[in-house]
Amino acid sequence: SKPAAAAKVLVTVTSDQVQRVAIEQPGQPAVEATRSGSDWKLDQPYSFAADSATLASLINSLGNITSAQQVGDASSKPASFGLDQPATVELGLADGKSHTFAFGATSPTGGNVYLRVDKGPIEMVPSYVKEDALKSGFDLQDKAILHFPSGQVTALDITSGGKTVHLAKTGGDWPKAQKDSITSLLDALNDGQMTSMADATGKDAAKDGLASPTAVVTISWTGGSAKLEVGAKKGAAEYYARNSATPAVFTFSDYLMDDITAVTTPKAAMKVSGASPKGQQ
Repeated sequence: SKPAAAAKVLVTVTSDQVQRVAIEQPGQPAVEATRSGSDWKLDQPYSFAADSATLASLINSLGNITSAQQVGDASSKPASFGLDQPATVELGLADGKSHTFAFGATSPTGGNVYLRVDKGPIEMVPSYVKEDALKSGFDLQDKAILHFPSGQVTALDITSGGKTVHLAKTGGDWPKAQKDSITSLLDALNDGQMTSMADATGKDAAKDGLASPTAVVTISWTGGSAKLEVGAKKGAAEYYARNSATPAVFTFSDYLMDDITAVTTPKAAMKVSGASPKGQQ
């Protein structure tokens, strides 16, 4: 038997060829990201650092569509495929050319959507292609709440509940009583992700409780520092916050506040008094 032919790719694009990604969806703000070197930045709907891995994934998904099935040609009426008012993703290439992916309606049987690349024929592709491509500004932005070299932190200053605590490494180690809670906090800050962008300009910072913060965490290392200011609570499970890299106000999940207060109010004494052998209460 003959070997199966490799599936044909609709259009071949790799992330290293692309310098610009522009996304337009009816009724949504326009999204635009541009690349300089290996770094991406978001220009629309607001200016912010973008997440390079997320953009590479978006581009690679569009540049690797193998399950396309042609369903219409140049004479087809775009409206019958929902392509009269499409959602579009334009990939601007380094050589000045570009590719436009126009997404139309979902197929009558579901599971597929109509797609036209550039001025080509109308294709039917799996719905996940559209889901992978049509991202909001928040989807594409850098969502890290604080950037710092996690293995190189030398000191921590926390102001919370009217108390300020200064903790420093001595001999390469944190104070024993708080070591576990410090490690947990640094891990949580390193992995922590924004849950929304509340105010990209930061002009509403005072309204969001950042004029007199609930907590301030400053992380220091040799040659630098980074600060996180926590504002008012938003709803039941989030806080407003901003970091020293940008004026933008974002939100994060309230579990992070538990990690902050665990460092300023050590529970070591309580744990000892409450300890009892297993099986005895």
